[in-house]
Amino acid sequence: MIIKKGKVQWINLVKPTEKELISLKKEYGFHPIIVDELRTTSARSRVEIYDDYMYIIYHMPIFDLQEKVSRKAEIDFLITKKSVISVTYEDLEPIELISKKIETDNNYKERILNGDTARLLYYLLEACLINGLRQLRHVDEKIEDIRNKIFNHQEKELLEKISYVKRDLLSYFLITKSQISIFNSLNKVGPDFFGEKSTVYLSDLEGDFLKNIQLCENYKETIEAFESTNTQLLTIKMTKVMQRFSVLAFLTFPIMVFLALFTIDSNSRPIIGHIQNDFWVMAGIVVLAIVVMVTIFRKKDWL
Repeated sequence: MIIKKGKVQWINLVKPTEKELISLKKEYGFHPIIVDELRTTSARSRVEIYDDYMYIIYHMPIFDLQEKVSRKAEIDFLITKKSVISVTYEDLEPIELISKKIETDNNYKERILNGDTARLLYYLLEACLINGLRQLRHVDEKIEDIRNKIFNHQEKELLEKISYVKRDLLSYFLITKSQISIFNSLNKVGPDFFGEKSTVYLSDLEGDFLKNIQLCENYKETIEAFESTNTQLLTIKMTKVMQRFSVLAFLTFPIMVFLALFTIDSNSRPIIGHIQNDFWVMAGIVVLAIVVMVTIFRKKDWL
């Protein structure tokens, strides 16, 4: 896709072919190593400035619905004084939204293309940052759901939900935070490449990026607080269960000992064999002992 307005041109390549890469090399004179890197995704983000172009590798978080976790998607930018070339390795929502808006809204097209490449790069990266905020929306919904259920005696169910949210937040945070060098570098060296007029755009990008990081950190703190509270509630519930089992064990143990004594075959055994209805007498003693102990335990608030 090639979009041009005034002096600025935007070229977007999705899964570039060998023919397209060779064409870029011939037309713009990009270094062979740079062109070679465009054949596949890169492991780390970075900003590199050459004599007449800038190379940016940017990673953004994308939520994977099947795996229920954020994964890394890459956009490479090659920026000259008159062109911005974006290279993606899959269809990405923010890029698609901008291209569709340019096709349907002439005012928008005028705004982002009728300037310089710094302004166009600003809108492209800003769209990625906004998309990142939308990726966090499901996290916000899940945290709100946990907030509503945390005191509804659903500790075991919430334990799994909290684990999923923590895993997703950690993945999102690791992907996003690694981009801090991109925005720091753009803010520092960008004006030398684009000119002083680009300072306002690059500073705004860095500020919006920090908002993403701050929001992610706030969510991390919130879900960790909910995890701690949920763990305490689960511990209290388990402690009460163990307390009841201990009380039941204490109730049954002396009675079992008492009954075991009467199973000993001895002529000196009392009650059994010496009075009528000896079974019911023994049963009554056991029931009476249980009632007495239960009454005492309730008064002590052990039951």
